[in-house]
Amino acid sequence: MRLNELYKTYRDRVEFFLIYIREAHPANGWQVPNNLIEDVIYDEPTTDEERTEVASACQIALDIEMPMLVDRIDNDVEEKYVGLPMRQFLIDAGGRVVYAGDKGPFGWDDEAFEEALKALL
Repeated sequence: MRLNELYKTYRDRVEFFLIYIREAHPANGWQVPNNLIEDVIYDEPTTDEERTEVASACQIALDIEMPMLVDRIDNDVEEKYVGLPMRQFLIDAGGRVVYAGDKGPFGWDDEAFEEALKALL
């Protein structure tokens, strides 16, 4: 994922946000082996504060430089954008979605996102 690279390249012309939504692989849910190996073990948060703590740990561990927002515990953003487990969106200055990537991780496409970004600029 070229997330930090895209952010560094375009941050002076585009406002970037990473939005942390529901935990994709909680310890008390569908845990994946890599999370156990990498010691990424978090229960599904039950409060906004807990979710913010997990999001902060994720941002630090993954060295994500762009600003991060956190979806409320009612999952309003995730439900509206169908973002679980990860997805890319590009929204123009008028608030219209001009690029909606497929669900990740397999639908994550930095090249297609960057092409849409270049076209918008």
